[in-house]
Amino acid sequence: MDLKYTNLKKCRAFIILILSITLFTSMIFVASAATTYEFQDPEGKYTFKLTFPDEDIVGFDPVCHVERWGDYIKLSVDQTGENQQIGVDTKIEVEGVDVKEWELIKRSYPIKRYYNSSDEFVLSYSSGCDQLQYCGVHALYAVKVSSKAPKGSAILRFTLVASEDETDDFFIVPAYEEIECGETIDFTLKKERNGIYSDVDDNEVKWIVGQSRSLSDFRMNVIIGTIDNAGILKSNAGVFTSKEIGTCTVFARMDGEIKAEAEVVVKCPCDKEGDLEEVIRLYQLRIPEGPYHRDLKAGKVWSSFIGIKPGTATNLYSNFNDEYGEFTCGAYQHKVLVFLSKMQSNPGECHLLSGYDFGPIEGSYSAHHATVVYPKGTDWKKTGMVFDPWPQQKPEVMPIGDWEKIFSPIAGDTSPGSRHKYNTTKDPNDYQYAAWTVASDMVQDTASLVGFGQCPVNIMITDSSRRQMGVVDDDEMVFDIPGAFITRMADEEGGYLWYFTLPTTNEYDVDITAFDDGDFEFFVMNTNTEQLQHYGEHPIKKGEIAEVELSSEDPTTSMTLPDSSEVIPILEKPVIPEISGNSSVVKDKGLPGFELWMAAFVIFLITLVRRS
Repeated sequence: MDLKYTNLKKCRAFIILILSITLFTSMIFVASAATTYEFQDPEGKYTFKLTFPDEDIVGFDPVCHVERWGDYIKLSVDQTGENQQIGVDTKIEVEGVDVKEWELIKRSYPIKRYYNSSDEFVLSYSSGCDQLQYCGVHALYAVKVSSKAPKGSAILRFTLVASEDETDDFFIVPAYEEIECGETIDFTLKKERNGIYSDVDDNEVKWIVGQSRSLSDFRMNVIIGTIDNAGILKSNAGVFTSKEIGTCTVFARMDGEIKAEAEVVVKCPCDKEGDLEEVIRLYQLRIPEGPYHRDLKAGKVWSSFIGIKPGTATNLYSNFNDEYGEFTCGAYQHKVLVFLSKMQSNPGECHLLSGYDFGPIEGSYSAHHATVVYPKGTDWKKTGMVFDPWPQQKPEVMPIGDWEKIFSPIAGDTSPGSRHKYNTTKDPNDYQYAAWTVASDMVQDTASLVGFGQCPVNIMITDSSRRQMGVVDDDEMVFDIPGAFITRMADEEGGYLWYFTLPTTNEYDVDITAFDDGDFEFFVMNTNTEQLQHYGEHPIKKGEIAEVELSSEDPTTSMTLPDSSEVIPILEKPVIPEISGNSSVVKDKGLPGFELWMAAFVIFLITLVRRS
């Protein structure tokens, strides 16, 4: 056969080897800033051009037999550059055929189909393996021409293989391992050069355990495991012993240089079954009671607060006493999550939660927060046990169904710190909720209308632009008024306690609709006038509606009752009783921001106590 070659301008000299091959009868090397390899089929119908613009190819073998795959042209790739990460830039051209009549196949996967006009690719190559049928299968390529008669079809098979080097690649065996706490792993350091593998003498290796991380975010400086090193008195080099639950990295160092690393995951021993009763016992033992009970026994609780739920009283006190701030619902939720997380990551106690999962939850349209424990793989909204110390200010547990009756609607906690950490928060949009905003953020810089309602009624508020906030039906609420907030909480008497804030830049129509027979009460705090508008307590029957127009400019707007009679509100100035102990509360003075609406809430709650 004839061997053709072509020299182009600025070309390099190449030695052309004359070798017999079955499919291809001619090879032409062309090089300038790039290197081009040309191949023709035996009948000279097509010319295949492979151009490598970065001069990546440093050698070739025109006939490389790959077992089970056939004969390939093997091109050797210089892997000292960036190719180790991104592959080889390649341009493929087929002369004598329309550009759409050929395709590029990687093993059996088409990179370019007939109808695609692409001719530039980044092709991966096989590295560190001389048995291409096993490790080079993802670097076996074929250019297929499917042309109509008279030319017919043809195929070019080629593979890209890293050139041999004189450096060793090190790796640890095993590279990744999961074990139970207390178990051991034998690690060995191996090296490879040009497909030849060998062990490294343990006496040359210094083993290190680093990057230890407990399963719990609340346990710091935990050593997940230790590893022995070779020495005069040690013959068990590379033996890793697990100590704690979590993850860590094992490093192999030689001559002061890290040669390789391996990842270790240490899990809870699974030889014991979960025990939810014991979890509850430890929870009740380790989660502290709030200060309310202590102060109640010592006679330090405001007399007006006696009879109010301990949790509610604690939230009120928290505005004036930092100690009480550690026992609000959110603070208690954090305590319970820390308790469960530390238990889950403790080798001596983790088995108690075997088969169980836990996570933060919220209720009352994100106004209340707690923690749920439930069997893995089940719906926590049906099978969960709620760990909620807040209502009674002591660690209590209740079935999720009982908790939902008080704090409906319920959902996974959507607080930013909880998202993507727990299974209960994987879908922050699983119900329509009002994103909780601290009330002080809403009223600190701008005036507000702060309202309260109670008993068997629902509330719907409409602004002058017909935007609404409140109850659509008993299971759905809308929150379309910008800068406004509303929430409700079951009062355990079949009704609701309502709380809302409204910007004073608008006027509002409030519809108060009874869903059962009973009495309702309604308050509004106007932060412009620092006055409490008290509309009093009134009977109402199921289906009846009371209406009131609210305006920051007029604190005397009347309420229309179902019988068409009107009620003019009583205007009161909020007064905060003095707290004994460390307190900086101002007496007989209207308070701005958060304290202002809390003052209204105090008066509201005192009125409820008087009613009961």
